[in-house]
Amino acid sequence: MSTPESVRESRFDELIQDFYGQAVISEWSEFRNCGLSALCEWAGASGAVWITLSHSSVIGEFTEFPAELGISRSTVTKLTKSGDFVEKLLSPVPSELQSPKLADTMRVQVQRYSHRKTALDSVVQVYFRGNTQPPALLSRAVGHLVEAGSLSLHQYIQRDEWLLALGRSNRGTAAVIDSGGVIYAASKRFRELVAAEDGSPDFTELPFALPNLELDGTADFVLGPLHFRVSPLGGVFQMYARKPLPLDGLSPREQQIARALGNGKTFKSVARQYDIAVSTVANHASRIYRKLGIYRREDLVDLVRRPAANSSDAAPPTAAAR
Repeated sequence: MSTPESVRESRFDELIQDFYGQAVISEWSEFRNCGLSALCEWAGASGAVWITLSHSSVIGEFTEFPAELGISRSTVTKLTKSGDFVEKLLSPVPSELQSPKLADTMRVQVQRYSHRKTALDSVVQVYFRGNTQPPALLSRAVGHLVEAGSLSLHQYIQRDEWLLALGRSNRGTAAVIDSGGVIYAASKRFRELVAAEDGSPDFTELPFALPNLELDGTADFVLGPLHFRVSPLGGVFQMYARKPLPLDGLSPREQQIARALGNGKTFKSVARQYDIAVSTVANHASRIYRKLGIYRREDLVDLVRRPAANSSDAAPPTAAAR
C-alpha cells in the first residue's frame, strides 16, 4: 500500500534534517548511498541513481541504490544532453533505463541540479513502480540531498585544514577533482598555493593541464614550482599540493636514506633496514651531502626535521627526482 501524500509531507522536514545530520558525520561516498536510501524510503521509490559531472560532461562520482542496478553511467549522462531541463518525468521508462533490479518500473523522474559556484551538475533519477506517483516535494528533497552531499565533501576537505591548524604545516592543501581537473572542493591553502602561480584563487577548474589519471593508482608529478600527489577517491581524485622541500632533489633511495640518517640512525642500522651494505650507505651519504651542499650530520638533521616539523606526511619523492 502506498504512503499517502500527506504523510510524506509531514515527514519532509525530518528527511531534510536527516540529510544534513548524516552529511556532518559520514564520509562523502557513504553519505551518497545513505542519502539515496533515505530519499527512496521517503518517496516510496524502488531505486535511484545519482551522478555528478562537469559542465563538459566529464563523469565524476556515480552512486546507485540499490547497488549494481545495471544502468550505465553513459546512459545517465546522455539524458543530460537531451535538452536544457531541470526536471522531467519519463513514463513509460525508456528501455535503456530499465533494470532487472527495478522490474515493473513504470516511471522515472530525472532532475538536474547545478552546484553553486562550481562547474558541476548533479543528475538524480528516481524510479517508481506500479501506480506510485512521485511526491510533490521530490524536487525540493533532491535539491537538499545534493546540497548535503556538497557539505559532506567540504567536511572531508576541512579535516585536512584542521590538521594544519593543529600544527601540521604540511597539510591543509587538499582538493577533490575529476579527471578533467574540475574542482569538486578545495581547501583555502590549496587555492592560495595554485593561485600564487596562476592568478585568482576562485577557479572552478585547475588552471593547468593534468597528466592522464587512472582510478587504480597514485600519481606524483611536478608542475612549475609545485609538487602534486593525486590518488583515487571513489570515482574522482584527491589531490595534494606542496612547495618543494630540500630533499626533493634527491633520488627516491637517497631520500629514504637521508631521512633515516637525519632521524638519528647509524650507517649500520640503515644498512640493515634496507638490506644493503654499510659501504653502500656511506656512498649514498656522500652523494646526499654533495647534492644538498652540506658537510655535517647536524646540517642533514636540520634539513630533515625542520621543514614541516615535519615532513612525515609530505608527498613521497616525485618521479622527476634524480
